[in-house]
Amino acid sequence: MLYTPEHAPRLLTEEQEEQVHTYAMRILEEIGLDVLHEEARQLLEKAGQKVEGERVYFDRGFVMEQLAKAPHTFTLHARNPDNTTEVGGGTTLWMGVGGPPFLSDLDEGRRAGTLEGHDTIIKLTQAASPLNCAQTGACEPTKMDVNTRHLDMEYSTLRWSDLPYTTYGTSGPKARDGIEMARIVHGGDLGDRTALMGVVNSVSPLIWDFRMVDAMIAWADSNQATVVTPFLLGGATAAVSVAGGLAQQVAEALSGVALAQTVRPGSPCLYGSFFQATDMRSGAPALGTPESIFGVFAGAQLARRYGLPFRGGGGLCSSNAVDAQAAAESSFMLWATMLAGTDVVLHAAGWLEGGLTASLEKFALDVELLEQLQVQQRGIGFSEEEFAFEALKELGPGGLWLAAQHTMDHFREWQYISPLFITQDFTTWSAAGGEETAARANRRWKKLLEAYEDPGIDPDVDAELIAFMDRRKSEPPPDDDN
Repeated sequence: MLYTPEHAPRLLTEEQEEQVHTYAMRILEEIGLDVLHEEARQLLEKAGQKVEGERVYFDRGFVMEQLAKAPHTFTLHARNPDNTTEVGGGTTLWMGVGGPPFLSDLDEGRRAGTLEGHDTIIKLTQAASPLNCAQTGACEPTKMDVNTRHLDMEYSTLRWSDLPYTTYGTSGPKARDGIEMARIVHGGDLGDRTALMGVVNSVSPLIWDFRMVDAMIAWADSNQATVVTPFLLGGATAAVSVAGGLAQQVAEALSGVALAQTVRPGSPCLYGSFFQATDMRSGAPALGTPESIFGVFAGAQLARRYGLPFRGGGGLCSSNAVDAQAAAESSFMLWATMLAGTDVVLHAAGWLEGGLTASLEKFALDVELLEQLQVQQRGIGFSEEEFAFEALKELGPGGLWLAAQHTMDHFREWQYISPLFITQDFTTWSAAGGEETAARANRRWKKLLEAYEDPGIDPDVDAELIAFMDRRKSEPPPDDDN
């Protein structure tokens, strides 16, 4: 098989990997990180770390001891047990886009995100065979109350999909709401089961803010998985040099893992990499560049060094349209993501405009790329029938394989036939209307949506979820969640 951690290219030599680690440890010990959460600072100080005001200096020995407590793999339980999976066990989790405040398609153009749009992307995720994980926050319903719309998005994920999923959780209260909804779906008591993954981003460089730490504490305390992902833009939130950025990434990621393990030893953590360049002409993130590719390969290699499942890559692009730039940037990123043997992939389908827009045509195109990459991952077969000796013997020299029974019997099974890309000659294509790729992608996502099958939900569970949401919406928002 192609695209497994065992086959992944090593971007860094052993010496370079050790250099990154050494500089990261120096950052932790000599510079430290600001931790803007008093309870977290108290926990770290009690564990022996030097604390001066909001600055925490992490001892390398402590960090590595805490790191060793995090599991190399963990089971992520889905509400449909058939979809439960082992994270870090060799099966990549692919999910659709998350976070954009805008939604777009050829029919209605670019507009503010809606809950209906969120439902659509969750349903497309459920229906698309290359995707096996859902992501809450597929697009933000921006006109809904900012204090409560996370409940509606979480419900959308739980109601319209039975896949494992990433929760919303941009603060402690929102994280705890997501945990409670997961408990309801899983029979009222999670026990020690991990039923969701939550993402925390450090405020780079070298800050852990209150909301992210509060969410991390909530997930770790309940044994839910924390995807610790520094948000690094070379030249803006990290050094413009890749080596400097990698050292900062390790320091920020491992400090987060150390904190989660201080809260609850053995709670699942992932090493996350979101490493991109900054376009110095505009200050905007530049995605799908060589630096992005370096970030995927190096991030995966460093995650393996530290014994953690790796989150990285995705169908990322900076392009503002579903065009050649979007295709090139996303192809580079998805290829690198697959080749690196990534364990968890957020934003694998539908990401456009640097993550500001969830595009349904882009979703269809990314799914097409993933289908082809996954065919490549399976490799080629070597059965006697596939060697086709008897068929060739019957056909003889100069025979036409196109008319052979062997071809008729097996072409659907052994050749990839794209549902989206065409191979017609120009004259035929032009006579049929000259339809370009985006228009075909528009039809493709609609056909995929038509193929969606509602997984259903137990009526009592559904009623309990809605009652919980109604109660939470009637309560004033927590002081730390405004």
